[in-house]
Amino acid sequence: MKKLLLFVLVLLNTFYTYSQVGKTKTIMINATAQVDGITLNWKAETFTGDYRVYKRTSLLINSWGNQLAALPSSATNYKDISATAGKSIEYLIVKTDGTNANAFGYLYAGNELKETHYKGGIVMVIDSTYIGALDAEILQYQNDLKAEGWQVSKIFAGRNEKPNTVKIRLKTHVNNTNKPTTTVFLIGHIPVPYSGGFTGDGSNWPPPDGHVEGVGNHTGAWPADVYYGDLNFDWPDSDISMTTGAQSRHHNEPGDGKFDPTKLPDTAELEVGRLDLFNMTAFTQNEITLTKNYFKRNHLWRTQQISAIERGLIDDNFTGLSIAATGYHNFSSFFPIDSVYTTKDYFTEMKNNNYLWSFGCGAGSYTTCNGIGTTSNFATDSLKNVFTMLAGSFFGDWDIQNSFLKAPLCKNALASCWGGIPKWYLHTMAMGKHIGYGTRETQNNNGFYYTGQFNGSANEIHIALMGDPTLCNRHLPPTKGLSAISSNKIVKLKWNKAIGKFDGYAVYKLDTLNNAYTRVNKQIIADTFYNDSNNFYSGNYTYVIRTIKKETTASGTYFNVGGESRVNIAHTNSTLKVLKPQILVYPNPTKDFLHISDENYTFAALYDMQGREIFVKTIDNKTLNLTELPSGIYILRLINSQNQETTLPIIKE
Repeated sequence: MKKLLLFVLVLLNTFYTYSQVGKTKTIMINATAQVDGITLNWKAETFTGDYRVYKRTSLLINSWGNQLAALPSSATNYKDISATAGKSIEYLIVKTDGTNANAFGYLYAGNELKETHYKGGIVMVIDSTYIGALDAEILQYQNDLKAEGWQVSKIFAGRNEKPNTVKIRLKTHVNNTNKPTTTVFLIGHIPVPYSGGFTGDGSNWPPPDGHVEGVGNHTGAWPADVYYGDLNFDWPDSDISMTTGAQSRHHNEPGDGKFDPTKLPDTAELEVGRLDLFNMTAFTQNEITLTKNYFKRNHLWRTQQISAIERGLIDDNFTGLSIAATGYHNFSSFFPIDSVYTTKDYFTEMKNNNYLWSFGCGAGSYTTCNGIGTTSNFATDSLKNVFTMLAGSFFGDWDIQNSFLKAPLCKNALASCWGGIPKWYLHTMAMGKHIGYGTRETQNNNGFYYTGQFNGSANEIHIALMGDPTLCNRHLPPTKGLSAISSNKIVKLKWNKAIGKFDGYAVYKLDTLNNAYTRVNKQIIADTFYNDSNNFYSGNYTYVIRTIKKETTASGTYFNVGGESRVNIAHTNSTLKVLKPQILVYPNPTKDFLHISDENYTFAALYDMQGREIFVKTIDNKTLNLTELPSGIYILRLINSQNQETTLPIIKE
């Protein structure tokens, strides 16, 4: 079976002018959220067969369930009336000829999804040579993350350490910290793990780009950052013996510190991204300056001080292959279908015109891409582009001087990946998720999503994100300058006007013990002040103010919030007793049952860290049974008899 995959070996060095296979393998779907449901829309096609519709209401369910509908080939829409406000649903549409699946469409849709306050725990693994040189930039980045709802910690690593040494330190840090970890950001030239035994002799999987022995000799071990995302499994280094690769860094022998797995040996638990601008000598600025500039752009992007036109560009120079399906699929979930441009040249267009996302593919080398450009082009030109995906031979092997995959991060972009080998799944970003989530879903995809069927490249160790894993398609401006006064039994809040595009402000009381947010104002407010007259108990309080916006995308609607501003206030309401701190839920962490201490709460909803609904129910006996849930971090939403909401993170052991 593995040898049969090698039929594409020579294709990566051939320019194609045939039909756009990447497009024909994709059903480009948009969604419209309505009061009475969600409607999926796609463009009319002429074919013999039908469309088959499936869905799953939780991404924790590893099944698409029963078929919802079989639609005629003339169909261009499907309405799901079960998609009520506050719910997220993932849809699959399969285009068939009656027997075979010929194209796939995926969409993560929502109808007024609630805002997410807790993003997860992130560990920054920082290159120790950056100490001092990048302190200010990393501090600014850390403050931005905290304001958005991330719990942030950091460790340092030396460039000459072994990857397994760094991983042991990371695992110890994660186990010892009281901040549950979902994400790892490798900052600098953190030791690069190598793993695998890519070969064309039939004993293992071929190199993802198809260059077996005699055809580029891109065999042996490749860079494998996903190693840092798998803390539960010790990767072996005992079996692979392979020295056929053209470069010695690909040679893999037992006990040499390079690992055996070619496919992921276990599910990656953590999202991993890397910002590593080492050895990018084509650029006039040194590594430190390039990294400083990246963090400056990162801050401007996530505080809405720079923007991009929400549209996508696809420059497909492999039209006879399905590689560009990654671009067609993801971009159609982000943007209206007519905002996905497919006839423009990558560099020519983006030197002058702005695009949030781009995709380019063509025959490649470490530093060039046929029909796209070269690393030197990135060094000399400034492109108006934030996120990019690039595909061609050798790109996924990025631990090389002047890597084409890393080049966009040196000048303009904030994230880059080898998209299409295999097919990447970032469509959840359309509903406010960060790019790291889709990266991990792509790495763990072993056939649940259509893989692209390219050289067996799905679920392999080479799949990696260049750039910050916490980035989103849309960020809102932060709030600043929140102050509070307690007077005449009222808490009076004031803050500075935020600059940017948003609907207004949302006010919360924060239970710092439980990290629980309770919304104070029902309606979004436009003023820069708010008087809370419903705070009946005397005591110490923390208030939070955030910009908020109801976002409408090509996948539905959700509420987005900007970075928060906090203030502590000692409030006096002399007619009522002093409020004593209480534990709202316990035990937390829990292995089985979760108890609600406040009997006013009558309704509960539980979500995973990506906002996927686990359950919605009335609270029975003030107890929730979490026994059947897998271990992890969840978000609990509680609603009391006055229809006030509180959200807080829950850890299931």
